[in-house]
Amino acid sequence: MKEGKPNIKAEFILIGVVIIWGYTFPVIKNVLESIPPFTFLFYRFFLAFIIIYLLFRDRIKKINLIIVRNGFIVGLFLFLGYFGQTVGTQFTTATKTAFITGISVVMVPIFAFFWIKERINRNSIIGVIFAVLGLWLMNSNGTFYHINLGDSLVFLGAIGFALYVIAVDIYTKKSDYIPLVFMQLVTVCLLSFIAAVIFETENLHFNYGNSVWWAVIINGVFATALAFYLQNRFQRYSSPTKIAIIFSAEPAFGALFSHLILGEIIGFFGLIGAVAIFSGMYIAQIEKIEKI
Repeated sequence: MKEGKPNIKAEFILIGVVIIWGYTFPVIKNVLESIPPFTFLFYRFFLAFIIIYLLFRDRIKKINLIIVRNGFIVGLFLFLGYFGQTVGTQFTTATKTAFITGISVVMVPIFAFFWIKERINRNSIIGVIFAVLGLWLMNSNGTFYHINLGDSLVFLGAIGFALYVIAVDIYTKKSDYIPLVFMQLVTVCLLSFIAAVIFETENLHFNYGNSVWWAVIINGVFATALAFYLQNRFQRYSSPTKIAIIFSAEPAFGALFSHLILGEIIGFFGLIGAVAIFSGMYIAQIEKIEKI
């Protein structure tokens, strides 16, 4: 791996992607008051895969059954992630959604140990403990008996995103990433459409206000099509550890934008929980950071 300007440029671009993702937390929280979650996901991913197809149709035409299969598998995990995150956001704050989603960074090495037999280190285990403690504090407000449905769904989404990261690592080494990204987006779009038809049929229409379509454009174009393209293109120019550290900043940006846009305040226990989650994400990377 070459060091120097190409790496710095790539990392700054990926920081930009993280900022975009952070901005979408309050945007999605707002828009779900006007449009149900599966319908929103359908429009978001429909727009995203259309854009990817128009930009890279020559490469997508080379798609084969293996890429279709692999893309569908990766897309299933991606759908699980967005299902938990988007549906759960209806029942919790955008700030908590951001931090709980960030736990996926900690879970990746745990799942990688069981799935691809990647060695797990002590700091990863400590990081998980901190993350679970933080999740409990944010979810329970310091009590032992309160379980928030929204936080639980977002945590399910974090599991999906962690599995997605591992699946991407496996399958992008076997085929061109552009058709693979295209199949991921198509899979999430189709599954969202099926869920919308089953649960939200009366809302599957185009009679929404400008604010809804603006949110669809922001999320479909910038936070999905552009973000996935940039992530897959520039991630190769940096180390996985640096990428994990960059992505762990997403909750901080999510909390910042949620405060600026929605005026959210997470309270004392929420703040302590957020610090614990962020600490867990950092601790899980310490041993790897020293090797960079």
